[in-house]
Parts: sequence; structure tokens; C-alpha cells
Amino acid sequence: MSLLRYCYTIKKQPIVTFLSFYKQKSTIDYSIFPKLDEKDVEEQFIQGHGPGGSNVNKSTNCVLLKHKPTGIVVKCHESRLLQENQKIARERLLNKLDEHYNNDMSVAAQKRRIEKAKQISRQLKSQKVRLLKKNFLESNSKNKS
Repeated sequence: MSLLRYCYTIKKQPIVTFLSFYKQKSTIDYSIFPKLDEKDVEEQFIQGHGPGGSNVNKSTNCVLLKHKPTGIVVKCHESRLLQENQKIARERLLNKLDEHYNNDMSVAAQKRRIEKAKQISRQLKSQKVRLLKKNFLESNSKNKS
């Protein structure tokens, strides 16, 4: 049994989907993504604010993280749960550090470049289809005349 047939029958998904996912994943370079050192992070817990009633306004579930070497500050109050807000704040801090240290080679910038290239490719394809359709309609109108 060939490897392609084996993958298709066992996984029950088209191989094309797997290959396109793998191709997109491999174009983004995660090797320079920064690691968060806990001694460089200052963490504070603040009382919440906004909609959600007295539970939100009385409990300390807002997280403020400050990266000491760069001075980047992230504040998160997305959820009522402190642990969830800590997780979200750390992800945001990592993304900001990536933008700060890596500029054009950050993961977000790489994803934007890939998306822009896809958008340009789609535009060129639709432009080509419009041109072919226009030429086809013109040739049909000339043949009828």
C-alpha cells in the first residue's frame, strides 16, 4: 500500500489540505520568537472595571504586565477569571516583544506578508478571469454579426 493511499485512508482527510497547511506553516519562521523570562516581568493585579456588575468591580481580576528591559506594558481585562487574563496578557506581551525585537521578521509581519501575497494572487486571478470572459463575449458577438 503506497504512503499517499495510507495517509488518505487512515486520516480520512484529503492530502491536499494537509500539504497546504504544512506549506503555510513552514513559511513562517518561529525560530527568532522571543522567550519570556519571568525575572524580567513585573506583574500587578488591579480591580476590574466596566460592565459585569459588582463582581467585576470588586474583584482583582485585571492583569498588568510590565517588561522591565523594554518598558512594554500590557493590561488585560478580557475575562472575569484572573488566570485566563494572565494567560492572555502573557501572549500579548510576547507578541509585542516579537514586534519590538524583530520588526519586519516578527511572526505577525510574516503572516501579514503571506496574506498580502495571497490577496494579490486572488486579485490577479480574478482580473485574468474577467479579461478572458470579456474576450469570450467579444468573440461571440463578432461571430453572431
